[in-house]
Amino acid sequence: MKVVINRTDAIGDTILTIPMARKLKSHFTNCQVIFIVAPKTVPLFELNPIVDEYWVYDKKKSKLSNFISLREKFQKTKITHYFHVGGSHIPSLAAVSAGINFRGGILNEWPSFFLLNKGSRQRRSLVEMHESEYNINLLQPLGVNYHYTEKEKCGPTVFLGEEEKEKARLGFKQQVEKEGQTYKNELIFIHPGIAGQGLNWSPKNYARLIYKLENTFPGKYLYVLSFTSSDMSYIKGVNEQLGQKNFSFLKEKVYYFNGELKGLRDYMAVLANAFLFVGPNTGMTHLANIMGVNVVAIYSPIKVQSSLRWGPFYRDKVQVVAPDVVCGEKFECAGSSCLYYECMGKVEVDEVFEAVQKFLPLT
Repeated sequence: MKVVINRTDAIGDTILTIPMARKLKSHFTNCQVIFIVAPKTVPLFELNPIVDEYWVYDKKKSKLSNFISLREKFQKTKITHYFHVGGSHIPSLAAVSAGINFRGGILNEWPSFFLLNKGSRQRRSLVEMHESEYNINLLQPLGVNYHYTEKEKCGPTVFLGEEEKEKARLGFKQQVEKEGQTYKNELIFIHPGIAGQGLNWSPKNYARLIYKLENTFPGKYLYVLSFTSSDMSYIKGVNEQLGQKNFSFLKEKVYYFNGELKGLRDYMAVLANAFLFVGPNTGMTHLANIMGVNVVAIYSPIKVQSSLRWGPFYRDKVQVVAPDVVCGEKFECAGSSCLYYECMGKVEVDEVFEAVQKFLPLT
């Protein structure tokens, strides 16, 4: 049995699809699982013991080129089952053309109704379970049933060897010291950016959190402000706050870490050495979580953006903070017509600080 799972979109979404592979392999002992992924998520699958192989769907290439390449791979590899979970439908079209008789996945966008003959209708907007569990339930047409008590057994993972993590740590240390800053073994990652349309905490508040932490634990931590090019608007807001006169003492305490410079694999390896991660509902938060880093995650109260559906998978080292409001919106913010408009501003710095303190020593 050879199964292909198509997940050619965001990092966090892809991480929460990996549990499908674990469930498949536990149910079918001789099952081989292949993922079709976007170039940016390839590092999640390198050396990953859960996945037998991965194919890259590169949007920089033409749709025709991707279609022909995938159809040939489907036929050459003799794929028996195909699932579309998210991203481009070109792989689904290639699966049809290659003669794959079982084509499952989520029935939502109109192409899925034509291309998937074993698809599943799911009302994910009801938020009755975690996103990873919705994904696992797509396997039901195969006779694979899931119970919530199995969740931990299906957890996502990436593989990073100790040697790789140590090499990344030393490289990061050299990079920090080369730029004239003092490296600390205890790293606190602050990631203020969010790629999607979800509500986020004010960038200035992330800076204020660093201020409060440093005043409480002077000289103990290096604050790693991580970002990519898509996060620059958030970084600008953090910079505005850090530029205030009474924040000037933080100049040598905060290191700006562009995760794109050396790629996601290096970012993951450096992050794996961190003591704590603070961020919103973003792929980096999910990465920190599955690598065992303590996480404080700041989430929107809007139903489809909530932590119930999109929260970090493993909850034993996680503190989730959200506005204490009764949000009546399912999909997006109602704006100024809402009684709790700008509800993310109701999340106080002290509230996030208290969540962080649960992971920090008392002295």
